[in-house]
Amino acid sequence: MLKKLLLFLKQKRGSMIVFFLFFSSFSIAQQKITVNGTVVGENDVPLSGVSVHVAGTTTGITTDAQGKFTLQVNKGATLVLSFVGYEEKQVKVNNGGSIGNIQMVSTASALGEVVVVGYGTQRKRNVTAAVSSVDVSKLKDVPVQNVSQLLYGQAAGVTVQQATGSPGREFTVTIRGTGSLGAGSAPLYVVDGFPVGTSIGQNLNPNDIASITILKDAVSTAIYGARGSNGVVLITTKNAKSGEVSLKASANYGVQNIPDSRKTKVLNGVQFAQFKKDIFMDKIRYFENREPAIDEVPLDYRYPEQTKYSTNWFNEILNKNALYQNYDITLSSGKGPIKSLVSVGYIDQNGLLLNTNYKLYSVRANIGGQVNKFINMGLNLNGSFSDQNQANTEGRDNLVGSTLLMDPREPVYNADGTFNGYIGGHDGIFGFPNPVMVLKKTNSNYTNTNITTNGFLEFSFLRNFKFKTAVNVGLYRGSVKQFVPSTISGENAPAPRDAYENDSYSDRMNLSADQLLTYNKELGDHHFDVLVGYTAQEETTKGLSGSGDQFPNDLVPFLNAAIIKSASSTEYGWSMAALFSRLNYSYKGRYLFSGTFRREGSSRFGLQNKWGNFPALSVGWRISDESFMPKFRWLNDLKLRGSWGITGNNNIGNYTSLSFMSPSNYVFNNNYVSGLVVRSFANSELGWERATQTDIGIDVSAFENKLTFTVEYYKRITSDMLLSIQLPAISGFTSSLGNVGKVENKGLEFSANFKTKINEIGFWTNFNISFNRNKVLAIRGVNDEIWQGDLYSDYNVSKVGRPIGMIYGFKVLGIFQSQDEINKSPKQDGAIPGVYKYYDANGDGIISYDTKDMVEIGNPWPKGTWGFTLGGDYKKFDLSVLLTGAYGYDIVAQIQKSTMNMDGVFNVLTVSKDRFRSAQQPGNGIYATTNTWKWERESNSRYVYNGSHMWVKNVSLGYSIPKSVLNFNSVRLFVSAQNLFLITSYPGNNPDVNNLGGTRPGFDDAAYPVSRTFSIGANLTF
Repeated sequence: MLKKLLLFLKQKRGSMIVFFLFFSSFSIAQQKITVNGTVVGENDVPLSGVSVHVAGTTTGITTDAQGKFTLQVNKGATLVLSFVGYEEKQVKVNNGGSIGNIQMVSTASALGEVVVVGYGTQRKRNVTAAVSSVDVSKLKDVPVQNVSQLLYGQAAGVTVQQATGSPGREFTVTIRGTGSLGAGSAPLYVVDGFPVGTSIGQNLNPNDIASITILKDAVSTAIYGARGSNGVVLITTKNAKSGEVSLKASANYGVQNIPDSRKTKVLNGVQFAQFKKDIFMDKIRYFENREPAIDEVPLDYRYPEQTKYSTNWFNEILNKNALYQNYDITLSSGKGPIKSLVSVGYIDQNGLLLNTNYKLYSVRANIGGQVNKFINMGLNLNGSFSDQNQANTEGRDNLVGSTLLMDPREPVYNADGTFNGYIGGHDGIFGFPNPVMVLKKTNSNYTNTNITTNGFLEFSFLRNFKFKTAVNVGLYRGSVKQFVPSTISGENAPAPRDAYENDSYSDRMNLSADQLLTYNKELGDHHFDVLVGYTAQEETTKGLSGSGDQFPNDLVPFLNAAIIKSASSTEYGWSMAALFSRLNYSYKGRYLFSGTFRREGSSRFGLQNKWGNFPALSVGWRISDESFMPKFRWLNDLKLRGSWGITGNNNIGNYTSLSFMSPSNYVFNNNYVSGLVVRSFANSELGWERATQTDIGIDVSAFENKLTFTVEYYKRITSDMLLSIQLPAISGFTSSLGNVGKVENKGLEFSANFKTKINEIGFWTNFNISFNRNKVLAIRGVNDEIWQGDLYSDYNVSKVGRPIGMIYGFKVLGIFQSQDEINKSPKQDGAIPGVYKYYDANGDGIISYDTKDMVEIGNPWPKGTWGFTLGGDYKKFDLSVLLTGAYGYDIVAQIQKSTMNMDGVFNVLTVSKDRFRSAQQPGNGIYATTNTWKWERESNSRYVYNGSHMWVKNVSLGYSIPKSVLNFNSVRLFVSAQNLFLITSYPGNNPDVNNLGGTRPGFDDAAYPVSRTFSIGANLTF
């Protein structure tokens, strides 16, 4: 037996040696050791809840309240430490026992973050300006069609309004209030250093954005001179990550609808017939003082219960569960000194209304990096093409508003399946075109092609100097084609009518070049960062338009087929040039200073004021670093800062300082002669609109940078506003544009961010709220005022001592209940029981049928606007919720002047049942009688509502599939709901609506409805 065993071992000795070695190495590898340690952050403060796990295994633990942990691992194992707000850290252990203190370093999300500022970057802890950063990564699940949507609720002082739900439309963005009565109030957008203007347009795929920085005060925006007074939005696109090669793909698919709770409720067919019957009978009862006989009622509404049709026209134009889809693919290579990235995107959004949609095709490529140790380079190329089918939807005279007013007793289609082309037009009811037919048969196509490219070369020399030369080019083409066939009716104008077509093209080229010299130097405790630069930019726009009518048929929708044609062309442009400089200085990181100066010339101003100077400076004091400051373990950073500066606004259009001539025919020697006359007065002194702004802020970081808090006070006075001024009639003109007027905006902003991790649960939140007050300090004279509007559309009035664009009209005191009450009240000519009782503002005993008795009836500016983002993660799951809101402001439901027009020419709201009918049926005291129309539709407080609201803007739930399950670097699945829920007392679809905009805020005259979107998507990384 022993001989056989020895023989077996001899024959298998090779295998046995291998087995022995493997077993020995396995035994060594599996040798267990116990290690313990303490995890600390900056200032050696223990960190609790830090995840400590063994690389390549599922073994792990979290630190206790004192930052301590004890773990049994294999000898030679690597510990991986991770914690929200800190860089991941790896520690290899070869021996058991205590590792000692392991210090973790704050990540870029804390004070070490580098933020983009004008023409450069700066560490967040050293910023002395009012700057807000938007964490784009937190918005990855939101179905976004344009960049402005990413700003919703993300930064204090930044008001974002989705005034319309039309696909592809930009949101309205205002930073720290409306500061001008004459020039625009939109911020300047800068993409990768290229100032593209006050609109980001549709030339940028939101998925390509890496970061967004918002510059709010003068010291941050003055470096952009004449375009900085309304704030600046800096957008940086994605670049390849160093050392990483990846292919990323994302897909997002969803449906859009409008909940019943946000639909306007109007009468159905039976109810409208009853309403018409009641109107007819009530007028006989009041004016003839008798009871009408049933056979006196017109047959069409004599028997309401026999009404054949009941069409909800608004529902008929809806695209039920409209589809939305978004796809993106990004390939990036970050290995080696030169990095590159290419991305392709596609967005397809069907509108809530039939035959309206938006498609965006985009491609982006960039390449950049270190050519050698002295030269860096970068090149970005972006191309996009958007295709939209739109409709005339905004305002009561267009599609959305008309669906609320049409006779519901008529069908969409005739018995033979053809369209019922003309709705109403009988029984004293206004006639309208069939809105379904308009949407399906009318062609309104808009296309935009955008190509932007920018490149730079940066040279390093003399150790501390860098010179950067950059060139930016933007090419834009837009086209519009609209054809309305002869079968489309008009308001009170049944078809057939002349078909007509409007076509237009617009080409724009924007060129700019920047030359930047920087000096960066550390001298002991002193740090200097100096920038000197020169920039020049010009833009030229060329347009061509044509129109035609009297088409022989509807088969050839092209201008060539029109019998009557007309065409026109245009060309205009502007240019600017500027020298600027900036100095950032710090001493021991404790005392901070920043100063900028820009001298700029613009073609838009008069010969004597072409150039403007824009200085700004700021100081910062890091109190937490002072020796006298008590050392609180929870306090990481406390900084006090202040700034002052002057910025400008040149958003007044081109050639406004010049005199123009227009054609004017005259008779000379009995002959008809073509001539020209001067139609505008030149103003060679026309100059910059200037904004002087002061800002004071406090920045706090605490609890190992888990909590950051900022509070700011600002005051901005805009002077030399660009407004029309009166001229003596002897000059031959009545007005000219000049620099007059002054407006003040001041306010408070609060923002707080918090993030932490407890065991396996991560938590983060952001809250911001802002309070802005604007006031007109002067217009053309001390007591002057600007009225905008008319008797039936309400007025916005800007006057000294009050905010811009206050809502004016008659103040409603109630409803006259009897003739005796009318006789005892100030005289309202034509008033009868059931009409609105108005306030006699001037006390003369007469309610004048003009503006003399009109007063402030609403304030369109919110007392406060806020945003709240809440997020968390547990293991592979993550959840985020975005809430936004505003309070303390008013909206004029302008559409109700038609939907509650009680004389029977339109359909009306269902609440009309509570109207005044007689002394015995007085209604609820809110809605007027049907017996007259006077004193009911004029500008008055009856149509003013509180717009305070809260939106549940987005809710997203995601799950990241473990790497071991699929052969991907990462896979994340998510579901999302946008515009999920609205809490408001306002009866309209959207309390953000703003049909008129500018200095006429607060009007809802029926707009394209805002959708609720449910989507599902996936993000893949290969």
